[in-house]
Order: sequence, then structure tokens, then C-alpha cells
Amino acid sequence: MKNLFELYNLVDYFIVAHRGASGTAPENTLASFSEAIESGAHFIELDVQFTSDAVPIVFHDKGLSRTTNGMGFASKMTFSQLRQLDTGKWFSSKFEGEKIPTLKEVFELIHNKILLNLEIKNLGDELEKKINNIVNLIKEYDYIDKVVISSFYYDFLLLFKKLAPKIPTALIRIPRDKTLPSSLATKFKAEGFVCSVEELNETVAQDAKEHGLFVGVYSVDDDAKLEYVLNFDIKAIVTNYPKKIIQTLKDKYQVRI
Repeated sequence: MKNLFELYNLVDYFIVAHRGASGTAPENTLASFSEAIESGAHFIELDVQFTSDAVPIVFHDKGLSRTTNGMGFASKMTFSQLRQLDTGKWFSSKFEGEKIPTLKEVFELIHNKILLNLEIKNLGDELEKKINNIVNLIKEYDYIDKVVISSFYYDFLLLFKKLAPKIPTALIRIPRDKTLPSSLATKFKAEGFVCSVEELNETVAQDAKEHGLFVGVYSVDDDAKLEYVLNFDIKAIVTNYPKKIIQTLKDKYQVRI
């Protein structure tokens, strides 16, 4: 499998499956990640947080109620408690029985099949210990050159740089923050910058391009948003529908994917 920079330089557009193929399967599940691999996406983006007994899991929300049949906060429960929950049925009865996966289980599933973007959620206390746990998993599966770490918590990215300087990091723009990407990247030693479609504009795109930053834009799920993003010469397209967006790029724009 090609590493991040090899693949990035081979294609015209870089397709990132947001929480997996989360438009067609329940987000952040092994089913969603399997569909993302099958779609031909280059990258899976997923969310990492920890259980109360320090197991790294793949789950987006603080609370459990939106995407599981449980209540409460994911970080306040043990892994054994979380494992009893269903995180597929809310999406469709077809996915009943899906469980919240561990980060290790995701690595087992995707190993050398697709690149990985880990978005780090609020990790609470024992921060360095938890980040070391993530770094050790990345090293165990030989993903140092196949992964990007991203977060809204910019200090976390600095700690990743301290513990694993070879792993590229990307800042996710905090809504309504007008700081230029290059200023943030310099301060927090990041190689990439991620923002929403709604916050993408000429100033953001131009500043990032002039300073050689890797830029990703989310969530690009329809033709209108795709056309808008392409106007800014953005290469990394984050989508909940990777199969559909890949097909549109091939059919309408006839590009290398």
C-alpha cells in the first residue's frame, strides 16, 4: 500500500470518507468503514475518544443517545458497558447489532487497505498517557506514514508532535474563528488545515495554498457543494457519500481518482 504522500501526489482529488461511508451506513462503525474501502475512497476519517477504563474507541458524540440505544456519556462508561449497546439500528434495521468499535479493531479491519485520519475528541485527564496509547497503536500497525491526526483541540496536536514528530497533523477550524490557516499552522506545528464548506473562502484557500498546507473541506455531499469546493482548487474532499462523489468526479470532471 502506498503511503500518504505517495498516494496524494498520484491523484487529482483525494477522497476522505467522513466517519466512513456514513451516508449509506451508520457512522463510525466497522460496516461504515468497510463500505468506505469498497467505495474506492483514499482515506477514512473517524473520531477517537476513551472509555472510563481507558480503552480508545471510535465514537463521535459526547452523548450516546443519537447513535445508540443507550444514554449517558461515552467517556463515563466502561468499554464492557458500551459493548452492550447497539450502534447500527438507529440508522437502519439492516445494521442492527453493530457495536462501537475499538481503535484497534478498526486498524485490524483497514490494515494496509486505506489511509486513516484520526480526529481526536476531548480526551479529558491523563492526556499524555492516552495520546501515547494512540501513537503506540499507529506504530504497531505501521501507520506512521499512512495517518493524519486532526483535532479542534490544537494543544493535543502539539503533544502528538512531541511524542511522534513524523506523524502529520491538521487543525480543524473552530467555527467563526477568522485566524489565517498559516498563522495557526505555524503556532501549532501542523501540516494541514480542515474547514467546513460554509467557512471555505478565497482568503482561507489562498493563504493555505501560499504556505503549502494540506487542505481538507467537509462535508461535500452533493453536486453544488462539490462544484463550489473545486472552484478553490481544493484537493482533499471530505464526504459522507464517497462512492457517489467519486463517480461524479470521474463522470463529470474526468479526473484521476
